[in-house]
Amino acid sequence: MVNCKDVSEHYITPKSPPYFAFNIWSMESAKAVIDGSAKTGQDVILQISMKAFQRLDKEELRRFVTSYMEKRKVHAYLHLDHCRDLEQIKEAISYGWDSVMIDASDKPLEENIAMTNLVCGIAEETGTLVEAEIGQIFKTGDKGHNAESGIARIEDIKTFVKNSKAHILAAAVGTSHGLYKGLPKIHYDLIEGISEFTDIPLAIHGGTGLTDEMFLKLLSYGNVKKINISTDVKMAYRWGIMESVQKGYTDESGFDPLKVENVIHDSLEEMAVNKLRLLRKDR
Repeated sequence: MVNCKDVSEHYITPKSPPYFAFNIWSMESAKAVIDGSAKTGQDVILQISMKAFQRLDKEELRRFVTSYMEKRKVHAYLHLDHCRDLEQIKEAISYGWDSVMIDASDKPLEENIAMTNLVCGIAEETGTLVEAEIGQIFKTGDKGHNAESGIARIEDIKTFVKNSKAHILAAAVGTSHGLYKGLPKIHYDLIEGISEFTDIPLAIHGGTGLTDEMFLKLLSYGNVKKINISTDVKMAYRWGIMESVQKGYTDESGFDPLKVENVIHDSLEEMAVNKLRLLRKDR
């Protein structure tokens, strides 16, 4: 059986290929994304939010992902996303998560660095990768906030990289979580500027709603190693439900849960394939 911990310490490095990271919340959603990964031959990251992490059976999910990715002959890495709770981070590490994100971006820079280093110290024993955020990546529609107001300052990034032990940096470069109204203004110059003084891998949050051209431009920067997709996963799930209703699979007289689950699975898998194909040289 593939042991994720044998490779997790090195799955994102300055020289590794880039990954798409999809938020999942169950074994079924994990299975659909891994199936999309197998169809394209691209390894994938499965992200879990704090909310989903609280309700999951962590041991069973870890066991399932390890077993199923071996069956499909791909790697699927488990990642705890945007976590502010140290106990949840410790729990994820103890259950064999491959990476965790400590989000202390709402704290002063010094506190952010200190909290990040605390998590890095905990993760070091197991080789678990640690992602941290600099600047603030807001949700679209947040009152009093927008993508521009959270943009990371190059001086703060330099200080953070110099003084923290983070393996992956989620720098706010103009994207947001949720559904965009129009297209975001991505500060590509900031991505390039970061590469001039550090080779730390970058994570781009807020991938839903970006065009293929925007994805490809992001991927053209050698330091962009992780692009997060969350809302698109939820929308694919929703479309699977809507399609099931349209096809009559939810009608009371002939309700068929197997057909409904198949449609939802295929919708999630197709969503993953459409993103992962952008990583293929023969796309």
